[in-house]
Amino acid sequence: MSASLRSPAPGSARQSATGRGRYGSRLKRRRVAAGLAAVCALALGVAACSLKDAKAEASASASTSASAAIARAERGIADANASATASREAALTPELKAKRDAALAEPAPAKPPQMNEETAEGAAASVYYFLDLYRYAFMTGDTTEFANMSDDRCKFCQSTIDDANDIHSKGGWADKWDQEIVDLTYYEKLEGYEYNRIKVVVNYGKMASYYGDGQNPSTSEPSEGKVLNVAARYSNQRWLIGAVEVENK
Repeated sequence: MSASLRSPAPGSARQSATGRGRYGSRLKRRRVAAGLAAVCALALGVAACSLKDAKAEASASASTSASAAIARAERGIADANASATASREAALTPELKAKRDAALAEPAPAKPPQMNEETAEGAAASVYYFLDLYRYAFMTGDTTEFANMSDDRCKFCQSTIDDANDIHSKGGWADKWDQEIVDLTYYEKLEGYEYNRIKVVVNYGKMASYYGDGQNPSTSEPSEGKVLNVAARYSNQRWLIGAVEVENK
């Protein structure tokens, strides 16, 4: 009985105290480590935020700089264009100004009523209208209706649009020239072909086109009996021009 009631040996008591001391030390070290981890996480978070903010500021600054550069370039182009226009205007004589104004004021050609018929008459009317639009494009710079009649594969059509746009982008124009269709022959479409051939004989008056200041115009003398071979196909209730070739005599 007395043996069971004896106090623990002094050595056991020291071990327990030592054990508690070690646990306390480990707990303290864990708390310190956790604290350091929190500090590090906070520091890294601040660094990451600072880096993100710096990138955002740099991006905003670059965007602002780019926008400012574009704006300066656009102003420079506008100023250069205005200066070039003023120079061209100053170089034009009253006679040339009158010619230019007359060309730009040319009314659009009237559409023939039968041009959308799938007949020889419809094809012929479409070719008449197309040639009028050709002249109108060079006079006014308006190529919209001409392009609407042009097949995607028509190289002549695209070349005409490019040339007319180029002349007018430089402040130029073309004088109205005389043109008279003296003969037209419609050929039925051959088997296996998409296009009908329309042979046109045209008399042309003198042509003159001007760039900008009106100096050194490009001219061609009157010509009679010029033969054009036009390829046209009927699609979606209208005639489209696929090619135009000048027949050499």
